[in-house]
Amino acid sequence: MLIYDAVLLDLDGTLLDTIPDLAHAANAMRADLDLAPLPEALIATYVGRGVDNLIRRTLTERLDGEGLTDEQFARGRASFFPRYHAVNGQHAVMFDGVLPGLQRMQQMGLKLAVVTNKSTEFTLPLLERTGLAGFMQAVVCGDTLSERKPHPAPMLHACALLGSLPARSVAVGDSVHDAHSARAAGCSVLAVPYGYNEGNSVHTLDVDAIVETIEAAALWVAEQREH
Repeated sequence: MLIYDAVLLDLDGTLLDTIPDLAHAANAMRADLDLAPLPEALIATYVGRGVDNLIRRTLTERLDGEGLTDEQFARGRASFFPRYHAVNGQHAVMFDGVLPGLQRMQQMGLKLAVVTNKSTEFTLPLLERTGLAGFMQAVVCGDTLSERKPHPAPMLHACALLGSLPARSVAVGDSVHDAHSARAAGCSVLAVPYGYNEGNSVHTLDVDAIVETIEAAALWVAEQREH
């Protein structure tokens, strides 16, 4: 019987719906560069690989972010960062089941970490403003290491910070980047279906289970302990 002792949680699209804040900042940046606003639903498909990729995708309206000059990217970045700092956490909403799920995980004695591709300067204030910081024993951000998800290094680093083995850790996310990172690190993998995943279904991902909420993820871990 495998006893899990740690849970590694993605942030955007898994714990919090941050699209309202990100879309506000992204469209403000586009306005600064004399570009028309984009639908919030489209910007949601650009989220998942960090702020720089979001900027490139939003300015080019392409998932690969190609076709942007260095000067255009620099102007976009200079606009986006202060815009996002101003609204970070202002309109973000905790998904249903997150709070009871985290509370249940704590009661089970699980160690919790956030593993996100979001930059540290945005992640830590967001966790504080939404009341999630107190649940986490570790936070690994997109700029904590030289590599970010889908590379396994962030998951491995989180396990080390928590003092847990990857084989005894469960990663919960909403995207292909979370699934690839966790699987490559040797963690069990759960996916929630309500996140972003660049507009694609999580049912195509290599995961151990799809759970409807974070509370359902806690129940999944509890069930594994009972088998």
